[in-house]
Amino acid sequence: MKVVYRNYEPDQGLDEIQAEIYTSMSGLPARADQIRGRNTSRAPEMTRYAFTEDGKPLAFITARDSTSDTGRTYIGYPWAFPECPEEVREKLFSEHMKFLKEREETKEIGVTVVSTCKIAEQQLTYLQGKGFTEEDRFYYFDKDLDVREVSKWKLSKNAASYESRLANQKDIDTLIELSMSDPYLKNAFPSEEASRIYFEERVLKEGHAMLIFNGDKPVAAGALLRMQPNGLFLRGDEERIVMRFTANNPEYSDAWNRLVYELAKEAKAAGWSEVPLRVSFYFRTRDPNAARMSGLQEEIVEFEKILVYQGQK
Repeated sequence: MKVVYRNYEPDQGLDEIQAEIYTSMSGLPARADQIRGRNTSRAPEMTRYAFTEDGKPLAFITARDSTSDTGRTYIGYPWAFPECPEEVREKLFSEHMKFLKEREETKEIGVTVVSTCKIAEQQLTYLQGKGFTEEDRFYYFDKDLDVREVSKWKLSKNAASYESRLANQKDIDTLIELSMSDPYLKNAFPSEEASRIYFEERVLKEGHAMLIFNGDKPVAAGALLRMQPNGLFLRGDEERIVMRFTANNPEYSDAWNRLVYELAKEAKAAGWSEVPLRVSFYFRTRDPNAARMSGLQEEIVEFEKILVYQGQK
């Protein structure tokens, strides 16, 4: 079989191909528009594809620079359709590793494995055989709140002093500014343009976005999304209202309580009172007790394993 290899190019349908391969092989959701935002924020050679001579997609691999671990670049698993020859996957992976090792910006290579991926064990075996060793794990801590109860919260004097209103398309710059002021959220987007696309084309288009003000100063924001379980960010078998993002200026930490209160009232106004409102945070640890406790406490959910390249054995 003659195989054609190519780097990422925008507006060539490659984002859709990438989503199709990943979804079919991992069993997890992927959206072409989200993939497009990530790909266009990286150098074209960071994502590479394999096709048959007549243009049938076979496989892809991608890489990204970490926003939290300086000098670390995460390589992706070589995702491929079942009909892809094994030597094609191996060529993609080995050449991408070589490219990253020679890349000036890359000081360390990592990889992540999502725990609910249907081939997670296969991935781990493959990557461990390539010289990767587990370093940390990511967990979510989830808490479900009753919309009706939260909408009746008695707020503290400080929280009650804030003002609120629904966000609109004119507030995009405000949302971007708030997201950059939040120590956690500022690393969620690869570029300002990516954050602008997210807020404009997804958050504000779908609505239920709230702004919190201290006087005239915006200090917090968030948005609701009614969501069915997808096996990735929402597991289980029942829908939830999730806070699709939370931006909070750390100088006004108590604004979060007012934000959750206002979002609960917005959920109630939307007729969603019967659906639990889920609030979450994630943490990263190598402590094995986290894995043990996740089996005892359903609020602690393992999301992914982080492996780091130690050298080919």
